[in-house]
Amino acid sequence: MFLHLSYSKGFSVIEILIAIFVIVVALGSILNVAVVSLKSSFNARTALEASSYAQEALEAVRNFRDGVAWNVDDPANEYDGLGVLAKGVAYRTALSLGNPPRWRLLQGQETLGVFTRSIVFEQGQRDNQNNIVASGGSADLDMVKVTVTVSWLEQGTTRQSQLITYFTNWGP
Repeated sequence: MFLHLSYSKGFSVIEILIAIFVIVVALGSILNVAVVSLKSSFNARTALEASSYAQEALEAVRNFRDGVAWNVDDPANEYDGLGVLAKGVAYRTALSLGNPPRWRLLQGQETLGVFTRSIVFEQGQRDNQNNIVASGGSADLDMVKVTVTVSWLEQGTTRQSQLITYFTNWGP
């Protein structure tokens, strides 16, 4: 005697559970990729904003340098020339209330939303062939190294964007 097997024309419960499992895994993977992509996009946008704040500070210092004599020593310490500013100290930019407003350099860092920005001046140095060097050269009193640092907290970790440039005394 032969067993006669009959096949039903529908889906069994097991087949339906397997299909649901595959769909859930696929949707979970897609959702995970979307979350990682959104985090990366947000982090990149934040880093770009920080870089823009650093660039803005360098432009303000350039404008300040062009409007204030290099070795001027202002009694109020708002318009000291770049040649007499304290070295290794954090500064921030601020606009005066005058008309037209002028950039000032004040000691201390500043907070811009989630960002902290500081500008630090160091004595510029040159080697024996008159090339700019980060260290180990002779002091060039007509040059300063400017480091702008913008830092922020990102997922519990401190991140930073930093720009470094050199400004020289263009005056006589």
